[in-house]
Amino acid sequence: MAVLSVSLLVVIAAIVLACTPLSRAAPGAVSQVEGVVGDSGEVSVYVVERNINVSPKCELRVRMEDGVAEDELARVLENAWAAPGDSPCVVKSVETASRSSIFGAPPAAMMAGEAGAVAAALLRFDLLTLSVREDGGLYADASVRTGDFSDAAALVRAAVASSALEDEFGRVDWSMRWSADDGAYDDATVASDGTPDPKLADLLDGLAELRASGALGVGDGADVAALDAPIIAVKLNAITESGVTAVGIGLTVAGWDADDLATRGEELALSGRAAEAAAAISALGEEVGLPVGAITANGTVDLLAGS
Repeated sequence: MAVLSVSLLVVIAAIVLACTPLSRAAPGAVSQVEGVVGDSGEVSVYVVERNINVSPKCELRVRMEDGVAEDELARVLENAWAAPGDSPCVVKSVETASRSSIFGAPPAAMMAGEAGAVAAALLRFDLLTLSVREDGGLYADASVRTGDFSDAAALVRAAVASSALEDEFGRVDWSMRWSADDGAYDDATVASDGTPDPKLADLLDGLAELRASGALGVGDGADVAALDAPIIAVKLNAITESGVTAVGIGLTVAGWDADDLATRGEELALSGRAAEAAAAISALGEEVGLPVGAITANGTVDLLAGS
């Protein structure tokens, strides 16, 4: 029995040794990637060894220094993204100083055009996350919480300026979110299965001008039944599928409660500040060439019903 136990231990030890621990491969992988990155950034590694119900991983992360040039970032992406060659370790993410990043585990290095497009996009946004899909395409996620609707417009224009991603990787699914950091509770959500429609940026700029004009009112409002109660939130939702963009806008009017909406919904929809705002927004959409399909108030009143 003792001989059998010893033999069994030998077999187990041989199996363990045959599977080279990732911790042994990590230093060499880090050194190789550091040779590519140089003084332009830092390389870190995260290792999990194989265990019961635990998948092994050896992931390298590259954090670029502030002020890195676009061509230098592209060089690092092209030469380090799928490195280090036959090592079980893989570069999992590359991140800029502003925390824009690309992550994933592609089977091969980026080509020069892909690396250039990614570098330009990462440096174009303050906070952009690109993730590589299994089919080689990209998910692109960007957000900002500051300013007014013109900041949302800038976000869309940055995505439009990054159309080279679509040229290089095929399909790119964009998800963008903006929200105001103070004052009105305005926000915008954009989802697009390709490069966003540039006219959406014009619509967002127009909403910023409309808000700044005072036409939507200011303050919290006190009269629950006031037709001129201020609009405390403008929420835009835009979805683009196969090149067609659908836009919906929800207004939140201060003080309109459930009873008002039930008894005076038609009046509220046809007169007062919300109705005037809906007319102005609808006209803005027509002007920029991107009609607004739906405008509602407090989630209930259809402000385009009478138009």
